[in-house]
Amino acid sequence: MTLSPPWTGALTSYPIWSPDTYTPTHGILQLLRYANNMPAEGTGAYWLNKAGVNLMGHIPPYIMDYVVYWQLNLFGDYPNHVDVAPSIVFIVVFSVLLFFHTLIFAINCSRAHYFWISLGWIFYCILKIIGFSLRIKWSSNIGLTQTGIASEVFLILPTIILVSFNLILAQRLFTWRHPVGGSRRLFWNTMIALYAVVFGVIAWTIVASAVPYQYYLSLSAYKSYQKAVQASSILILLYTFTALILIGLSYFFKPTAKDENLYTYQPWWIESFGPFYFVKKGAKHEAEETFMKRGSNQRHAIRVIAATHHHNNMVEGLSNSRGSLTHNWSICIVTATTILTFIGSLLRCIVTFLDRYQKDQTSISKRVPMYITWGAFETIVNILFIVGRVDLRFYRPDRLPKKVRAIITAEQSLANSRAQSRAHSMRSSFDDEYDTYGTHPRQTGSFEFTDHYDDKDEVYSDDYSADYERRARSRTNSPYDSYSEEEFDFDADDDYPHHGSVPSSKKPTRRPPPPEVNFADDVHSLVDSEHDDLPEHDYDHPYARTLRPPSRNEDFHFPRRRSSDEFQF
Repeated sequence: MTLSPPWTGALTSYPIWSPDTYTPTHGILQLLRYANNMPAEGTGAYWLNKAGVNLMGHIPPYIMDYVVYWQLNLFGDYPNHVDVAPSIVFIVVFSVLLFFHTLIFAINCSRAHYFWISLGWIFYCILKIIGFSLRIKWSSNIGLTQTGIASEVFLILPTIILVSFNLILAQRLFTWRHPVGGSRRLFWNTMIALYAVVFGVIAWTIVASAVPYQYYLSLSAYKSYQKAVQASSILILLYTFTALILIGLSYFFKPTAKDENLYTYQPWWIESFGPFYFVKKGAKHEAEETFMKRGSNQRHAIRVIAATHHHNNMVEGLSNSRGSLTHNWSICIVTATTILTFIGSLLRCIVTFLDRYQKDQTSISKRVPMYITWGAFETIVNILFIVGRVDLRFYRPDRLPKKVRAIITAEQSLANSRAQSRAHSMRSSFDDEYDTYGTHPRQTGSFEFTDHYDDKDEVYSDDYSADYERRARSRTNSPYDSYSEEEFDFDADDDYPHHGSVPSSKKPTRRPPPPEVNFADDVHSLVDSEHDDLPEHDYDHPYARTLRPPSRNEDFHFPRRRSSDEFQF
């Protein structure tokens, strides 16, 4: 008859540790502690395992159980053979979720609908699969300390990733409600700084959790690392609530007048948030092409998520066939997923503050709460993301193509702004002497070139803008300077069919300044002497449209950029 070793079977058959009995197991571990300068109980598990292998080859299970008894309490407990089945179940579950996230992202990319947060959820599912796989490996040999550390990292990190993506979704809701505040550099820098702090907290948590297992520590150093883990768990707990705080702020503060007057660019081609709906192919590119003929204020509109109800000006799209796209369910999705992830973070935070060894653990530290929060709850979170079609609800349009952003319109031209300044001074000097009807003096408060300018009329080429700027710089500040007639080529319609009359490349010649006379009389005499054959009100003649000044009873209009690129008086 073959006798089995005394450590085979239940732990109760052999006293591995007792407060009143000095067992052989306790003596062996105390010997190893004395050999390493008496470190704190629960530290240096990695080196204890190496020393045990060197001494005995195969470490008996009761010695491993004794070491685990003196380890710090862990959320989800230290794994054994019981953890294999639930870990396999959640590996399969998150593999299915990975498939659906990848499928949705692939279909969206085929339709030029790029929702990059989906890549984050794909990465999240991969981490969960790796984490539960490592837990199975760790359960086969509890002495694999490094495998256990990696398993804990890959199970804790995905929860923080979920919270971070929820915060991004809440940020897009905030920008939709408050496009002015949500697009400010201060707001963006604050959010980026918050993400950077979170990355630091993650690194801090990993180091503070791993070092006690990897090295022998004194009791004071061990307590310091415990406090570091407790502090990081509090920060992660607070970080979980940032998404709800941001949503609350967006609705606590109503949109301002600036928010209502600002143009926003929404993806109007999204017609539904249904589970089986996908955007039409080419819809995004068609929408971007419409901006070729839009003004600067619309090309630089704030990009926000899609909605049929909004409080601000919206860049109108080509389709009005959308249904009612509201964000009540979007807020519910963010709120529900935040609460579900918060429960797991709260339980882990409680376990870190219990500050107990594994032999004194409570029910919160057992494996069942861990599988419920990190397994079942996070599965529900992903189902809400997939069925709720977060990739449609929180999609923000991509940046306009470079060819659209490179367009320079008249109100953006440097030369035009300088011409505005010059014409304003000329207008002021003229208005000091004559009003609109030429009878009473008055002062002009302001003058705008864009009073009658429609920014949708025309797009000006870069070559023409550069030529116009060069000519504007060549003029002096004298109100009597003007270009000669030969400077302008009025027969350039064949070369510039879309721009009308444009300046030629000939070098301008200057006339000497006339004697100091009344400005209006001087302009009348100057033009009438050269163009006596023109009828006084022949506005169709090109010379009359560009050179003839108004009569004393007419409004005086100074040059401004029009869709036909002409100078007018």
